[in-house]
Amino acid sequence: MTKRWPYILLILLVVAGLFFYLRKTETPKAPPVASQSKNTTPDPTPTPPAKTFEINGKKVVGLSPGKESEEIKKIKVANSVSPEWQENLEEALKAQGGQAIKDIAIQKVDSFIWAQDGVALNVESVIVTLKNQKNEETTFRVLVDAQSGKILKNWDRPVYDPMNPRQNFGIKVDSRYHND
Repeated sequence: MTKRWPYILLILLVVAGLFFYLRKTETPKAPPVASQSKNTTPDPTPTPPAKTFEINGKKVVGLSPGKESEEIKKIKVANSVSPEWQENLEEALKAQGGQAIKDIAIQKVDSFIWAQDGVALNVESVIVTLKNQKNEETTFRVLVDAQSGKILKNWDRPVYDPMNPRQNFGIKVDSRYHND
């Protein structure tokens, strides 16, 4: 009987611990407010859209929240829109891809002023589609300087590597031991 006491005590402690652990604490419920109705129809008045800021008819993106009015007064756009930006972008992509690039398609999505790090630039948001010599296509998004065609920011990088830098990388394997 004396050997059972530690086990009985342990079981009682576990049961007491579970009781306190699983016990739900009651939170007092607030009385219903008279203005609350049981009707769940959404409020018919739409929320006003966020205020957009423009310079010369182009929306400005990248302003600090709450300081837009102050910043818009100080902004001086550092470049102008040039029709050659698309040609410059295409030339840069062809030079970068070399002979591996078969075709380049540039689709303009949006045009706006991008305020970044105290500098405001006219930019074009575009989707670039590249086709390599094997007719494999890949697309990615870029922000392009509207004057020079320089890529400022990119997303969704290409899946295939048009430069193929690893082509001559590796160890030559003896053909007697390799089925190539």
